[in-house]
Amino acid sequence: MKHICFFFVLLFAHSMYAQYPLTKDLTAKFDLTSKYNNKKYTLEVSLPVTYDVNKKYPVYYILDGYYAGYIAHGAHRFLQLDNSIEDVVVVTISGPEKTPSEWIINRWPDFSFSRDTINDVKQAKMFNLPAGSTVSGKGELFLQTLSNQILPFIENKYSFNGKRGISGHSMGAQFVAYVMFKKPNMFERFGINSSFQGLWLSNEIRHIEKSFAETNKDYQAKVYFSFGSFEPKEMIEDIRYFDGQLTSHYKNIETKFVEFADETHASVIPLMLNKCMWYLYKKN
Repeated sequence: MKHICFFFVLLFAHSMYAQYPLTKDLTAKFDLTSKYNNKKYTLEVSLPVTYDVNKKYPVYYILDGYYAGYIAHGAHRFLQLDNSIEDVVVVTISGPEKTPSEWIINRWPDFSFSRDTINDVKQAKMFNLPAGSTVSGKGELFLQTLSNQILPFIENKYSFNGKRGISGHSMGAQFVAYVMFKKPNMFERFGINSSFQGLWLSNEIRHIEKSFAETNKDYQAKVYFSFGSFEPKEMIEDIRYFDGQLTSHYKNIETKFVEFADETHASVIPLMLNKCMWYLYKKN
């Protein structure tokens, strides 16, 4: 029932904001081709209702636009109704996928930084994909695309104040956690939601965070963690532990952990997108 109510709330917000004279369309769409992996990416952008080219704004990037786009931009418009969030430019990023199978195949390499042939095979079998279609370990190419093409494209087109946020779900959450320590000055706000296979089970992220903590005791960041209560308990506890490590290792870091009752890995997505955006950009 709550999912149905949430859908109608977003539908109401969409129809209401469609009447605002902001631009011809509240959500703009752009395509670009990566110089690093030759993939085409689609960027969808929603602006604050009161967007003014003479002002500067933070930008919030959301991965997995294939399924997050409509919900995220609807949530952005709705959260502005009661003036509860900062004025922020929201950008969702999707790949060239047209079907769920293509989406899985495209995101698998983009959001993983090392090759894991065992999970490559498991993933293909789980979703009845062709053998060899899921190839992990090309996250560095997507990271270069993000940092050298996507960010400059958006931030040269819109009035940007130098402050960025990023969030992801499932494998996208692992990408966000990796970037948090691989490129610590790139973003200031992070959404790590329903991390695929558990962040703390990932040796890659374990080691990169440990190495970072050895020379850094201060991290001025805001981090939102979330899970659905019906997701694997060991994964939820991994994230709880990871949250604890961040608050014990660094000064000036603010975190929040939310476990959504009676939600699965998929059903939690609308709630997660809405609450994550609200927490990261809520007005004090």
